[in-house]
Amino acid sequence: MSFLLNKRIFITSLIAASSITQAQPEEGFTIAPSIGYYNMDNHRGIKNDTALSLGLGYQFGNPWAVEFVYLNADSKTSTGSTSVDADQFRLDGLYHLEERNQFTPYLAAGVGTTDLSPGSNNALINAGGGLKYALNDTLSLRGDFRLIKDIEDHELDNLTTIGLHFVFGGDLVDKSGLKEKFAEAVEEKKPEYEEEVAAIKEQVEEKIADAEEKIAEVKVENTDTDNDGIKDESDLCLATSANVSVDATGCALDTDKDGIANHLDMCANSASGAKVDEKGCYLVLESQKSVRLDVQFGNNSIVVDQKYYTQIEEVADFLTEYPNTNAIIEGHTDDRGSASYNQAISEKRAQAIVDVLVNDFGISAERVSAIGYGEEQPLLNNDTESNRSINRRVTAVISSNEA
Repeated sequence: MSFLLNKRIFITSLIAASSITQAQPEEGFTIAPSIGYYNMDNHRGIKNDTALSLGLGYQFGNPWAVEFVYLNADSKTSTGSTSVDADQFRLDGLYHLEERNQFTPYLAAGVGTTDLSPGSNNALINAGGGLKYALNDTLSLRGDFRLIKDIEDHELDNLTTIGLHFVFGGDLVDKSGLKEKFAEAVEEKKPEYEEEVAAIKEQVEEKIADAEEKIAEVKVENTDTDNDGIKDESDLCLATSANVSVDATGCALDTDKDGIANHLDMCANSASGAKVDEKGCYLVLESQKSVRLDVQFGNNSIVVDQKYYTQIEEVADFLTEYPNTNAIIEGHTDDRGSASYNQAISEKRAQAIVDVLVNDFGISAERVSAIGYGEEQPLLNNDTESNRSINRRVTAVISSNEA
């Protein structure tokens, strides 16, 4: 529990106490010897040890009392190699609640210093409370618990003690007027105490704010929300699922650059930029794709004119985009000339297109083939020049090579 929370609980308790019937303890000077256990903050590196304390104070004729406390808790470092002399001086205020069956609970808070030799002399603030059991009008058994905040080192100790509580000289104080003088002295010093307490409070709040800011910065620097090994400040994909391999930006790896992350990719060797399905595999054609090439050849010629390369390049681009496809280049003629001649010229012209795809556009020879049908598969009757022109054609039939 942080000191700030303890402080809030203490203040809340004081507010709640205002609604409880106030105690009217015996007025007078007080002396309170006690023994207890001092629990050091783990970060101090000092062993917990027995504590002896002596409190001198004054109980007013109302719920309030003040007490000056000296405490000694000599100990050793955690390794036991060095002795540590712990001396503590506190000025505390006590507020007593309603007495019931000889038990009187009280709340307490105060300021002071702790001298750890060898070490440091640091300011402190404390808060807590305790319980008194009245044996008679002047003597009580007393148990006390305090949270002690080291303002400079931000350590939070706790102290538990048990002892005796004496009250004496109440009548003498009333008769001698010492009560009024003491009250006047307290009132005179009150502005100084309030100023000191305000300064200490300001220092505490500043240091707490600094600590909270540093903790927030460390938390941001070290946070890895999706547990992928990439800190949030460098992670471009903060919702990566657990056990997914990621790159330096915290995003899922896509080794073959096909747009499908490795953990979802069933075909991890797809070519970069290729069209793939949601499993990362090449898209398969649902049916054959036929592309007519309006390539004209000279009379009895099988030479492909450069002006037709644009059409052939479109076929090459399609084959590149779909690496799992093959193409058959089909050659057709009209019925003029002998059937054997038409068959031969259709085969040669189809092969000329295949050569352009392989030699000029880098398509693998294993993926393209040529076939000639001569005059066997006319689209229209060869009874007009227009129809014969349509029948003289070269077609690229593209199909998937997957079963």
